[in-house]
Amino acid sequence: MLKKHKEQREKTKLEKRVASLPSSELVGWSENALYSVSRNLSTWQKSGDTFYLEEANVGIEALKAIVDTLRERAQ
Repeated sequence: MLKKHKEQREKTKLEKRVASLPSSELVGWSENALYSVSRNLSTWQKSGDTFYLEEANVGIEALKAIVDTLRERAQ
């Protein structure tokens, strides 16, 4: 029987930072990321400046890294 090997990609700087933090701190980080995404989307809607969409995307990436890390720890 052959086992499929998952290719391990190298973690980003953000993912490494998130992985180094305790779960209790990650919940606070996730709240900040959600606030940041919301604030940047609201500002983009008012200004039309795509800079705020890029900043919202950074917050989304941080939130994804946090949720993925918490999910891995919960298994």
